[in-house]
Amino acid sequence: MWEAKRTRTNWKAIAVFMLALAFVLFLHGAVPFVAVPTLGQAVAATGYSQSFVNESLFSIYAKNFGLPDPAPALCGLVVLYPAGFLIAAGLHPADAYAAMAALWLAVSFFGAWRIGLMFGLRAPLAAVGAVLWMSMPVVWAHACYSMLSLGIGLLSFYFWAALRIFTLLPTDRVDAICSAALYVAVCLIAIFMDGYSFMMFAVGSSLLAAYVFIRFAERRRHLLVFAFPLHVVGLGLAYALYAVYVGKPQFEPAPLDFFRGWGVDLTFLAIPTKGMHWLWDALGLSMPRSDREFFGDASVWMTTFSIPVILVGLVAWWCTRRKTKLAAGFLLVALFGFYMSLGPSLKVNSVKPHEMGPLMPAELAVAPTGSAWLSENLPGFKNMRAAYRWSALGVFGFWALIVLLIARMDRRAQVWGFALLSLLIVSNLPLPEKQWIEKVNNREMFFRIDADLVDDMKKVLYQGELVAFLPYRNDFLVNYLASRLNIRTYNIGGDKNLVEARKHWPLTMRTFQMGRVNSGFSNRVLLLLVRREADTVVLPYIDMLWAAHAWPAPLKYKQELESIIRELAKSGYVHIEEREHYAIVRLSSKYVQSSSLYNLERDILKIHVFRFDESNTLTQVGILKEGRLVSDGRAGFLLFGPYSPVKAGEYRLVVKGSASAVDSAWVDVVSQKGTVQHAKFPLAVTTEGISGVLADGLVRLEAPVDDLEVRVYVGAQDRVQLEGYELTPVEAGRER
Repeated sequence: MWEAKRTRTNWKAIAVFMLALAFVLFLHGAVPFVAVPTLGQAVAATGYSQSFVNESLFSIYAKNFGLPDPAPALCGLVVLYPAGFLIAAGLHPADAYAAMAALWLAVSFFGAWRIGLMFGLRAPLAAVGAVLWMSMPVVWAHACYSMLSLGIGLLSFYFWAALRIFTLLPTDRVDAICSAALYVAVCLIAIFMDGYSFMMFAVGSSLLAAYVFIRFAERRRHLLVFAFPLHVVGLGLAYALYAVYVGKPQFEPAPLDFFRGWGVDLTFLAIPTKGMHWLWDALGLSMPRSDREFFGDASVWMTTFSIPVILVGLVAWWCTRRKTKLAAGFLLVALFGFYMSLGPSLKVNSVKPHEMGPLMPAELAVAPTGSAWLSENLPGFKNMRAAYRWSALGVFGFWALIVLLIARMDRRAQVWGFALLSLLIVSNLPLPEKQWIEKVNNREMFFRIDADLVDDMKKVLYQGELVAFLPYRNDFLVNYLASRLNIRTYNIGGDKNLVEARKHWPLTMRTFQMGRVNSGFSNRVLLLLVRREADTVVLPYIDMLWAAHAWPAPLKYKQELESIIRELAKSGYVHIEEREHYAIVRLSSKYVQSSSLYNLERDILKIHVFRFDESNTLTQVGILKEGRLVSDGRAGFLLFGPYSPVKAGEYRLVVKGSASAVDSAWVDVVSQKGTVQHAKFPLAVTTEGISGVLADGLVRLEAPVDDLEVRVYVGAQDRVQLEGYELTPVEAGRER
């Protein structure tokens, strides 16, 4: 029978513990006032912390961004809420984030240390074992994913709490209450830290609990009466509270091709990526990888190298399988983690075809793994779209087996155990100088964002005003800017956050296309201001996603936005102020009065002129040539979009271009994603090569629409070239 050990520590053990923890914090760059583990995620995340503080010390929703509804922190609330207190106390957000990262890394280290003590290791050796866990690439190399890194690190703390309730009998009622309270707290921490690591903990601990029930007959009554009910209540309560907090029971699942693309390739486990580990780089045993050759993204191959831990873990299981029945339980956890990390299909150096995206179709894989059913049908599993991350559970299981092995050695042999742990730690380490310089630079760039951008925006944006950053993107940096400036904005960073926020945006804001400056962009900016759905529009020259990850940022979009700025200035309706990194657009003071706004809106909507260019043309079967959209011989929509807001009334539609053969071509005007048709006309034949009018007719809109779409359909036999169209109010006196 396996017995957990209860050990005491002395001052020497405490000193080793503190030195080992200091090394871990140095490794991760979590050193307040000196370094920050990551930049982009820290910037976006502390936007929540600052927004909580702006509202009150009791707020757990951000009200500066993601409007109109308050924005929940989908991950990391247990980091971001206390970080708000540190910011309120005067710390810069960079140092507040580093302090909270250090706190949770320390908790992770403590959990791994306590597992070592439970297994029977002496305190100093348990500290070295904890360093091994915290040195795993799957922990430190995920720093750029912020809460995921902390959540994976905390697996040791979560499983320590699970081992307490599954394998230790309470000594008295107080001990039972403390164990129960700890376990419920761990479940809450896990769900409000990160969804991926919560699922790994929930599944891994359930597997371990089932194994203990089967193999440890003497524990069954304790498990049925105490541990299992507590396990179910803890996980269920955590899930219920999270669902209430975010306002929905689950998020939309990704397609299986995503799971395949982000499944781990067996070669990633066995061969390290160049530039990640100093030992393997020095030995010349690493290889370069990029998203030009491999599916998924860099995190898939940068974080999953684990063959040393896998091999030593398997040897550890073999050596301990008769000494402790628990060894097979951790082997089960490890194997299941790595099995799920493969995704629905097996990949062995699976290189993608030229110019294919990150998603992987099934036909390019070696073979199916059989996990597709889980990923498609089971709650929780359906949202683990970055399948490779399951490898963290596998690494944890093998780490626990290694600790078990060393705990079963006699005192003399544990010298070799220490050497083994040290060798594994060395094999895990990144390039130390590069790693440290990067973490120090993160803090310096964080402060430069304040100096170069936040301080500048304070001069032109006013607290409390409603601002739209256009075109919107996955705007990580806006989280921070909005909160530090205490303005309000629709924009928000984070894929899921953006999807949820956009559902509630005003219709004018929703008519903008993500990341696109297309036809009607200027008019939509004016409408947003005229309809008072924004006080100010900011046109960023920088990418608000990647600028949060590296500063200073290039003026990537300045040239693209110059024509928009000229067009807006020419309208005479707005005042524009150009700054180094952005331009500010506001209504001119003479139009601010409400009595002027209705007429101004009518002027803006007077005529819709559409000309083709690469930024605004939506087509299924067309080729853009010198400003003309030419049918390519297939049947389908030659043109659709642009989903523009248009007032109610009667309009004349004129479609211009040429057509040498027309069999089944037509144009219609629709809204509400094509479900409401307002008019439909056939296309006419014109003289070969000579531009003319292809369609001309009246369109009546009984009510205002916010997504008007002009669609041109062609058959396979039709030969059509479009130059553009005009949609003009009849009352404007512009009869064609």
